[in-house]
Amino acid sequence: MRTIPRQVRLVLLGLACLTAAGCPNGCSEITKILNPSGVQSVAISPTVLQLAVGQTQQFTATVRPDGASDKGVTWSVAPAGIATIDDKGLLTALAPGQVTVIAATVATPVHRAESVVNVIAASAQ
Repeated sequence: MRTIPRQVRLVLLGLACLTAAGCPNGCSEITKILNPSGVQSVAISPTVLQLAVGQTQQFTATVRPDGASDKGVTWSVAPAGIATIDDKGLLTALAPGQVTVIAATVATPVHRAESVVNVIAASAQ
């Protein structure tokens, strides 16, 4: 078992990563413990959108790298009341306003992507 020198620094990577001075592999060994899924990022599509009340839009999330073991995402919208989104990324526009769609990885929820949706009145389109 390798001992970690006393001098460490905290780096934001996934949940967290402790990097030890003099560690030949940087923080790769510690990252595997703190982020076993290997998720590094998530992207959402589309990124900007305008919908009329009553319309729907399917969103997709791409989790990187391709070899990540858990590519699941959770979907949410903020603020509530302007639109809803189901667990598969299908958004339904409910009322005029602006809403942010959020896709967060299940494995490491700090990896997230956002999209802005402008919802307009049905007759305004």
